[in-house]
Amino acid sequence: MKTVYKILMICFLLTSCSSDDDLKFKVLCSVDNPTTDLPWLKAEIEAREQNVTEFSRYLYISQAIHKGEAIIIYADCCPVCNSVYVVYNCRGENIGFIGDGNFTLETLSSGKVIWKTDDNSCSF
Repeated sequence: MKTVYKILMICFLLTSCSSDDDLKFKVLCSVDNPTTDLPWLKAEIEAREQNVTEFSRYLYISQAIHKGEAIIIYADCCPVCNSVYVVYNCRGENIGFIGDGNFTLETLSSGKVIWKTDDNSCSF
């Protein structure tokens, strides 16, 4: 019986664990869910959801860890746009953009999408 219990506990732990980056992000930003627990990000998402345009279907927001710092990236997958992907810290301060010498495309691609429009056209 103890063996069955141990196996069930291991299965539970394996299915409920987050990735290391998810855990680091939660610790660094001190939130469980950035889209609802960070007021500045929640307000940005609400504004995007209320202001729907033709461009909206390309919008998404991701989180990542860059050099030990949790970051939020506003991005899009617009095929005909020349976009700038802005990077924010946990406090909502603009700390740069992808391609500025600090943040590379690898930073964007190593992130996790945390919000996208319902009719999103991006393929992740």
